[in-house]
Amino acid sequence: MARLRVIATAAVSALALLLAIPGSASANADGDFYYRYKDANGEEHSVTVTSPPDGRCYEVPEVENGTTTAAYTPDNATDVEIDVYDKAHCQGNKFIVGENTSLPGRKFVAFYVNVSP
Repeated sequence: MARLRVIATAAVSALALLLAIPGSASANADGDFYYRYKDANGEEHSVTVTSPPDGRCYEVPEVENGTTTAAYTPDNATDVEIDVYDKAHCQGNKFIVGENTSLPGRKFVAFYVNVSP
């Protein structure tokens, strides 16, 4: 009987461990990530990225295509941290934008979603 109890306890522990392991690396953030930029005429624009996928560096397209030199005021309305960088390819200084947090005025050119850090 004691051996059966040990086996049952081990099975329950293994199941609990499996349930505690985070989801796959291809998960999406739940929510929206917002930022702003000014075009060559000084007109301000707002961009929304809905449920960005995890695990890749995103270049701000408006910086990449030369519309602006940097995005600013990252506003993270997702359920995960998003890292913003002041250099392309998620290089340079990293600033963490926590869940449901904004960094008013912070300039950046790339960002990385941390669903599974």
